[in-house]
Amino acid sequence: MDELFHPTPDVARVSLADAGQAWSWRLTTPAGVRVAGLAPDPTAARRSAAFAASAVSALERTRRRWF
Repeated sequence: MDELFHPTPDVARVSLADAGQAWSWRLTTPAGVRVAGLAPDPTAARRSAAFAASAVSALERTRRRWF
């Protein structure tokens, strides 16, 4: 399942999938950064993806500022 997620001004795509006893999530940012992980349930997977989106966004902002 793909969802649009709005943690930043840019829109990231989040995919959630049932992986047996866990849920996998995959985040793809507009810049092409891909991050993935596992969570025990769909709600935790969405929260994990939200945290990852915020972290990736902060790292991209830092990179633009300093490098």
